[in-house]
Parts: sequence; structure tokens; C-alpha cells
Amino acid sequence: MIKEENATKQFSFQFIFIMLLFLMIVFLSVMIIMLGSDIYSGINNDRTGNYEKRVSLSYVSNKIRQNDKKDCVRIESFNGENAVVISEVFDGAKYETWIYFYDNAIYEMFIDAGMEFNPDDGMKILKVESFNIEKLEEDLYKFTTKSNNESTGLILNLHSY
Repeated sequence: MIKEENATKQFSFQFIFIMLLFLMIVFLSVMIIMLGSDIYSGINNDRTGNYEKRVSLSYVSNKIRQNDKKDCVRIESFNGENAVVISEVFDGAKYETWIYFYDNAIYEMFIDAGMEFNPDDGMKILKVESFNIEKLEEDLYKFTTKSNNESTGLILNLHSY
């Protein structure tokens, strides 16, 4: 009988030890998964912010470079912010492309030259926190965009004659 009690005590101690070890492994596994999830979310948010900043500046620079002609690019005040206005001529008619910041996004509007429009009439290009446009010198422009509390800038020199 004494041997049977010792065997039962030894069995229950081994069982409890194995269960505690198993629970500790499960707990550590859950902690590692949660930590990995937070790291992944941070990396994904940084990647999205970088994408938004790079794409917004690339879009504007490509749009301006496509129309790099004498007196075709100018800066105008629109809705309390600066906007890039690109003048173009198609089939003898004059048109303007307005690129501006409104409602935490970059918008584009293609209209007849001199026509007025509302800011929300434009096509939303990309959501950003801010978008600033400055004319530094003749044919030298600075564009700054902010996304995820990080700013990125681009200085663009027109080569038109």
C-alpha cells in the first residue's frame, strides 16, 4: 500500500510538472505571436506611409515634367493653399490641370482655362496629411508631403525654353 501511495504522488507531481511546462510553452508562444504581430503592423504602417509619400511626389513631378513647356506651369492660391496649375492646348482650346491639397488628400482637376470649380469636384489622387507647394526661384519648385507624421520633399527644376 505504501508503494502505491508513493507511485500516485510521484505520478501526480510529474503530471503537474508536465502541465506547468506545457502551459509555460503555450504562454510564451502566444507572447511571441503577439509581439510579431505588433512588429508586422509597425512595418506595414511605415511601408504604407513611404508609399504614400513617394507616390504623391512622383505623381506631381511626372505630371509637371510631361508639360515642361515655357510658361505652362505656375502656382496659384486655391482654397487657402497653393496649387500647381499646368496649362495645355489641345486642338486649339486651352485647358488647365490643377493639382491641389484638399480634405487631407491630393486632388487633380482638369478644366477649361479660366473656369472656376469647387475643391471637391476634383479627382482624389492620394490621401496624405499635408501637401505644400513653394516656388523657390524662377522655374524651381519645392513640394513637401507629410504622411504618418513624416515629411518628404522634392525640389523640381523646369528645363523649358
